[in-house]
Amino acid sequence: MHKVLVFGANGLLGSQIVKQLLNSDKYELLTPSRDLVDLTSDIQVRDYVSEHKPDFIINCAGYNLVDQCEVDLEQQEMAMNLNVKAPELLARLALEHGARFVTFSTDYVFDGSKESAYVESDTPNPINYYGKTKLMAEEAVLSANPKALVIRTQWLFGPGRRDFVDAILPKLEGADPVPVVNDQIGCPTYTVDLAARVVDSLLESDTFGIVHLVNQGSVSWYEFTLAIQETLGTHAMISPVSSDGFKRLATRPKHGILASEKIDQLRDFRLALKDYLLK
Repeated sequence: MHKVLVFGANGLLGSQIVKQLLNSDKYELLTPSRDLVDLTSDIQVRDYVSEHKPDFIINCAGYNLVDQCEVDLEQQEMAMNLNVKAPELLARLALEHGARFVTFSTDYVFDGSKESAYVESDTPNPINYYGKTKLMAEEAVLSANPKALVIRTQWLFGPGRRDFVDAILPKLEGADPVPVVNDQIGCPTYTVDLAARVVDSLLESDTFGIVHLVNQGSVSWYEFTLAIQETLGTHAMISPVSSDGFKRLATRPKHGILASEKIDQLRDFRLALKDYLLK
């Protein structure tokens, strides 16, 4: 059996990767808690990897409080530690121990000004601090370990942790109007589909470098909400609004659709959404 070490195993994506791994008889799973292995401690990380000698290391951990780290120096330090230094160390250790390393990135490495979908060869240009740390992570990981796999994805939804779908559901069942941003566009991506592709196909493949992996179909948050309502059959009054009306510390990319020059994408997000909401 192959040993697979997963960091961030309790998160939105990590929990689904763990579930996929547990459904296979090929893998022995290692999911150390934060109390056991603090990713900001080089010594703890090195000692754990050296002791257990995993064949695969999957990093689903990271800092994603986009607004908090935009102006707060302490939060910026935490983002730098978790988003850049930790994955760089894991990539280096994976190379040292002959392990396969997989980590995740985001459409926030782009500025959102491109009218068509972003592919892997497009030049990144992050417009907020979080996006800058994710780009720095990509560069650091691949510099430390050129055979590492960096998967950019976006707009995750799925079971296990609170996401946009969970946040909007109570509002769709209420009587008040539901204002939703209509000028930010992306690809809603089902964590179950993403995790299945990673475990079933990419983990043991010879694919390396940066790839984009999302569910097919691009929408605004407003259109995504309409799709959720249509799936559930609710009757809330959903109104499109500009993101300019929501004052947030960090600027978001307006047009962040991801596509790939390298790999096939996941099924249409609407099919995934039905599976999530109706099963």
